[in-house]
Parts: sequence; C-alpha cells; structure tokens
Amino acid sequence: MKLSKIASVTTLVLAAAAASAPAHATWGGKGSNWHSGCGSDGNTGSGCNAADYFDDDLKYELVSDGISGAVVDGVTINASAYSDTAGFVRQGNYGDYKMYGDGIVEAADLAQYGSGYGVVNADESYHESPEHSADNEWEAYWASKDGKKIVNYETDFDYILISFDEEVNVTGATFSWLWKDTETQVSVAALSDTSMLTSGANTWSDIAGSAMSVGSFDVLNCDDTNLAMVDMESVYSQYWIIGAYNTVFGDIGHTMFNDGFKLASIGFNAKGGDTPPTNPPTEVTEPGTFAMLFMGGALAMWRRKRKA
Repeated sequence: MKLSKIASVTTLVLAAAAASAPAHATWGGKGSNWHSGCGSDGNTGSGCNAADYFDDDLKYELVSDGISGAVVDGVTINASAYSDTAGFVRQGNYGDYKMYGDGIVEAADLAQYGSGYGVVNADESYHESPEHSADNEWEAYWASKDGKKIVNYETDFDYILISFDEEVNVTGATFSWLWKDTETQVSVAALSDTSMLTSGANTWSDIAGSAMSVGSFDVLNCDDTNLAMVDMESVYSQYWIIGAYNTVFGDIGHTMFNDGFKLASIGFNAKGGDTPPTNPPTEVTEPGTFAMLFMGGALAMWRRKRKA
C-alpha cells in the first residue's frame, strides 16, 4: 500500500466536510520501508528518495512521454493547463479604493522549460520568473475603471490537467524546478469530468466544490528530486488537476502566493479489474471408469427389481 510509504513529517489537516462536499485527503502513518528523514520544517530531508516512493507505481514523464497522446503501460494520457484569468469583478476594497480582479477559469498555455512543464496564463510572460511556472504569485497595481482609480488585483492560480483514458489513482508528482525551494505546497483535485474547467464560467472555488476529492500537500526536497506525496488512495478518476497551493482545495496552514513549480512527472496506478476476464467454455469431462461401473451396476439392479 502507498500509505506505508508516507513520511510521518508530512501532515494534511483538513476540516471535516459536509456530506455533499467532496472527499478530502487524509494522512496515513509512516511505514518501515520509507525513510523517516523525508521532510522537515523546511520541507527538506536527507535520505528521502522519490524513486523509492514510486517503486510500485506507473510513471508519466511529461517531457519524455509528451503531453499529447502519451502512452504509459497501455494508458493514454494528455496534459493541458488552466488559470483564473477571465472575468473582471470587484473583490473588495483597498483603503478608499475598490479592488477588482479576474477569477474565472479558462485555458492557459502549457509550456516546456528544460526538464519540466510550466504554465503561462493570459496575464503572464513566457520569459519571467516565476510567471512561466505553475504559480500563484500575488500582484496588484493601480488602474482605471469608469474614470476612477482602482486597484487591479491579480492573483492567478495555475493548474495542470492530466487526462487519462481510464480511471487511475494519482500517487504523487515530481518537480524539476521550484520557485521557493523549501516552502512550496501544491493542491490536487480529482474531477468527475472537465466541464467545470472548460465552461468559462467557474471559479476555482466552484471547481473544488464539485470535485470528487481535493487535497493540498507539501513538496519535499528529496535526495534525487522534489516530491509531493499525494494521499488519495481510494480515489480513482480520469481527470486530475495539480497546481499552486490554493486553500479552496484544502488548507494545510501555509501561506499562499509564494508557490510555483515546473511539473516533471506524475505517479499513478490504474484501477484495473473493472472488466472480468472472458473465461473459456467449461469443458464437460467424460465420466470416470469407476463412475461408469457404478452407474452400470445400479442400472442392472433396477432391471432385476423390475423383473421381480
């Protein structure tokens, strides 16, 4: 079980939700086959090894496998990006000034940078950091609306959608680059479909509210790479999103607006077992010799009784 590999230092504290709310991830205890040094207050740890963590899983490598029509052990995978850059609505006040910002989710660009993929949304540049990563950078600047000075508040949460052609359980992710090496969190959600993402009418809060399961996780600086261990063992879906930490997907007590990453890989397990194997027709074996003799003797006794 993947739970046996979860490090005790990585905790996920989520309040109990109403029955109608999506299921939230919960934390499992550490097993003897997982290094206790994986993680600390600074998300670092000597001896933590992502390769060991994914030892029993399938692995989707975005750069080597590609982001369109990738095939991993018979599972076809596609990747795309989304961010909340549409719409322009009032989001509160800044002193005597009104604050406005966008908050509706729409498609963004999924772009390769070295050995990982980042997200460039409609408000960002391809060549600035951390804007070319999947980030939640906070930005605010003066602007004008209806002839009045306003505060344009832009905090876009970037997410990567991983679409599978069958239901899978995502077990974790690795990252080739982090904006903040020792203080990065990610949020993950399993979706029943992609309609909320593609409608052009929903916020991340709307999407989280309709998700099958949501959770937020620390990114650990392991010996071999940066690792997020996703603890949603009982959840299987075709559609998974992973992006910069957003408390609507689960508040684990960290600060938002300082997270950014380039996604390198996703670990997963296929559900399997949904379609029972086609069994060959059962052969009717001929009666054994003893059975034939017994049947013959019984028939002879019946005939003698009839004659009597």
